[in-house]
Amino acid sequence: MNAVKTNSLTVEQKFSADVMLDKDFLLLPYGCVFTEDQIKDLSDWGFEEIYTSGKVQAVTPAPQAASGTGPAAKAVTNKMAADIDAKTETVDMNDFMGGAQEKPIKQMGKAAAANDAKGGTDAADKKDSSAADTVPSISSEEYENAKVVYRQFAEYISAVYTFYATNKSFRASEITQKMSELCDFVRSNRRHVLRIISTPEMTESNFLVNHSIRSTIVSVAIAQQLQFPEDKQVELATACMLHEIGMILLPPQLYIGNKTLSQPEKVMMNTHPIVSFNILKQANFSLNIQIAVLEHHERMNGAGYPRHVTGDKISLYARIIALACSFEAISAPREYRDERSTFDALIELVRNSNRQYDDTVTKALLYSISLYPIGVYVYLSNGKIAQVVDVSEGNPKSPFVQVIGTGTEEVPFQVDGIKMKIMRVLNKNEVDDMLKAIKKMAEKK
Repeated sequence: MNAVKTNSLTVEQKFSADVMLDKDFLLLPYGCVFTEDQIKDLSDWGFEEIYTSGKVQAVTPAPQAASGTGPAAKAVTNKMAADIDAKTETVDMNDFMGGAQEKPIKQMGKAAAANDAKGGTDAADKKDSSAADTVPSISSEEYENAKVVYRQFAEYISAVYTFYATNKSFRASEITQKMSELCDFVRSNRRHVLRIISTPEMTESNFLVNHSIRSTIVSVAIAQQLQFPEDKQVELATACMLHEIGMILLPPQLYIGNKTLSQPEKVMMNTHPIVSFNILKQANFSLNIQIAVLEHHERMNGAGYPRHVTGDKISLYARIIALACSFEAISAPREYRDERSTFDALIELVRNSNRQYDDTVTKALLYSISLYPIGVYVYLSNGKIAQVVDVSEGNPKSPFVQVIGTGTEEVPFQVDGIKMKIMRVLNKNEVDDMLKAIKKMAEKK
């Protein structure tokens, strides 16, 4: 690589290859231009040289009307995506579904099957509570044990990202084994783990780790609802866990905080699926995993990036990860804003007003966590407050809830929508006040 003096850099200058801060840290991907802030930061940080195998290209002023999603901003990612298109082969999507791709929701329970046969949803919605399924009592001990295991998985994901950052390699067989264990954990503790990811105090301090663990769990829950074979669940979990690995080669200020990104910074951000794809390709992960990571920001209506693929041309893994990531992003706390409830996130995704998400995948998410997602607190028609603790198979409008604040561990029961209704979801301030009150009551005992 050639050394370039930082005091020779100019605004809008670019190079014909990636620009590195050192042998490990990517400063500027190929095709991106330097900004005034970046040049100033290099000076402030005391970096006298940067490195690249490319040559300096002519300085070209940015178009006045260009934006992060306009033609000028898309040019770089389109070029990189075109290069990838020429090198990747077609993935057979039938392999993902084990032959059940057309109606993956069909076997979600007797109530759903009977309802499908009648051609409507009203029958399931009006199901009488006397005929409701039963759910075992949910002990606090089981929940606390699940939280311990959840933290262990989060720590493992953090270790994977750290190991790659320092060694530029993965322990692939170990990752496969751990993701298999994660799939088993979600299958056996679904109601606990979906409740955990809706709990703010379980949020990891590391943005990439928090986003990866939460979105991976949601992706696995969707895959299990879609009846994925076990090996496909593990492959999906691996792809989702690693889908942001390219971020660690980009400046963290691009994805942490609430700063409005400049056009060059947006272009740089839009390259991260390609960076992640290249990392996993070099590490010899399966093509299914590579393509899922490459396409996780694509959208059904073509509004995504980097290749602007549409509809069924997008990998099914990528369609699942896209929805799971959006669900996580809406409901997760960020430095610059409070989190919204998982209920708010689900409603926004179900409405899907811009037709960005796959309808079948969205339906699977709905049936996995119910219309009132596991973990949210609700007001009931009898004036009591309860927490949603489990889904009702085939009937997302009638979850199981557990009344709280009584001083005893209540047995969960199903809300039928007739004799007992959910009136509304509690907002964040109401939840905070309620939990503080319960804590004070416990301390007085």
